[in-house]
Amino acid sequence: TIPHSYIGWGKTTHLGYGIPLMIGTKLAKPDKFCLNFMGDGAFGMSGLDIETSVRAGAPITTVLLNNGDMATYPGGYQTARELYNVTKMTGDYAKIAEGMGAVGITVTRPADVAPALRRAQQLNAEGKTVLIDVHSNMESRKSRFD
Repeated sequence: TIPHSYIGWGKTTHLGYGIPLMIGTKLAKPDKFCLNFMGDGAFGMSGLDIETSVRAGAPITTVLLNNGDMATYPGGYQTARELYNVTKMTGDYAKIAEGMGAVGITVTRPADVAPALRRAQQLNAEGKTVLIDVHSNMESRKSRFD
């Protein structure tokens, strides 16, 4: 990695502030490719800021890891999960991004991730904000990252 090329909290998620963080970074360093990773649950906290990126002319790329489920610890919210599906996430996030003026790219195969990232870099250079909706499987495992 390149020194001073990562900005973030560290070992946890960008829940609620990843997109705004990248917008600020892009405004401060317009020549940099600003890439945000977030899950579909985190998108629910700040996803509408894709529109802010478009409006501000701060083209960033967000890779959304779409497993159709909010991350929770195994066994958490058992009754709420069973009765009300409270952790289930649905939506076409690429289309949501398009509705806010960004470019939406849907990825359903691992082989398509690298081409999508290259396309996003090109689109960012053209001044367009991009959301890459990467479909993945849901795994209910607690992270062992300390």
